[in-house]
This record gives sequence, structure tokens and C-alpha cells, in this order.
Amino acid sequence: MNETNEEKTSGGCSFQKISPERSALAPNTKVLNVIIPFEEALRLNLSIQDCLLKLNTIKMSTKAGKTAGVNLSIHLDAKRIQILKAKI
Repeated sequence: MNETNEEKTSGGCSFQKISPERSALAPNTKVLNVIIPFEEALRLNLSIQDCLLKLNTIKMSTKAGKTAGVNLSIHLDAKRIQILKAKI
């Protein structure tokens, strides 16, 4: 069964700002700080928990279970973070 994007996503949140600024990002940038307001951080927490609960239904001894993971997708233009199921 193929999942739609709505079935794959577990939600997400908005973030306030990033550091360093986008204009200062370079290939050698080692750390990206993402500043999230408290209420949005709660949404992010719930989204991660929802994704982990979905992954926990997969039998971990199977190939699907061993390759299951979480994708934290940061959309810089929209200032959004989205949580998705992923294969490693």
C-alpha cells in the first residue's frame, strides 16, 4: 500500500529564526541553531512522539523495522519543521 504525504507526516511546527543567518550559511557551516517558541516546541514534541509511536508498530526484527527512521525536514523559506517517517 502506498502512503500519501498526509499519512507519512506526523506534523511539525514553525520556528522563529536560525543562526547563522541564511546568507551566512556555507558548505563548511558545522552547526545550524533553530530557535523555536515554547508552544511550537510542544507541537514539535508531539509530532516526534506521534512518528515514533507509528514506527513502534513495525516489528523491529524485520527489514522494514531495521530500516525505519525519522526525517526532521527543515523548510528554511517557510520557517517550518516537518516530521516524517523515513527509511535509513
